[in-house]
Amino acid sequence: MVEAAMGSLDPAQCDRRGPDGRLIEGTGGVDAGTVSTLGIVPCVLSDADWLTPDQHIRLLAVASVVSGIARLLADDPGTAILHGQDARMCTTLDHATRTA
Repeated sequence: MVEAAMGSLDPAQCDRRGPDGRLIEGTGGVDAGTVSTLGIVPCVLSDADWLTPDQHIRLLAVASVVSGIARLLADDPGTAILHGQDARMCTTLDHATRTA
């Protein structure tokens, strides 16, 4: 899923930017298919009663981080990297995908 989101990252597809160049409205260059896939996760999880609450939280975190980091890097990669925002999101992703 991460590769799909990052592979389709294209800042030129952003809908609207403010005078400072920051994204105001749009998907951060992530294609509609990826946005749809990530957006459905919270809805599908309510039907996945075989998963534990911990697994639900982890899947929600992964979907959120994957969609968030794509938008963050499309919006302002310099600031994201300089201030460690991307690293913190990757740490969250690592934590959420741990098996134990």
